[in-house]
Amino acid sequence: MIAALGGVDLIVFTGGIGENDGEARAAICGGLSWIGVRLDEVRNWSANNPISDPASHCPVLVLASQEDEQIARHT
Repeated sequence: MIAALGGVDLIVFTGGIGENDGEARAAICGGLSWIGVRLDEVRNWSANNPISDPASHCPVLVLASQEDEQIARHT
């Protein structure tokens, strides 16, 4: 998909794992190093946006999904 789209403009982690698991974010972004994705290790573990290294090809962010609010609105 990345090749078909010609790269990525932004990577966003959200939801329980995306918001709270720095190890998962590091593993996923480590697998994307071939397209120039780099994480700032300190920012990744604190989820302080952006979590990408300044040298990263694209920004990487952690955003709160607020799933509980969405569920409440639709029930």
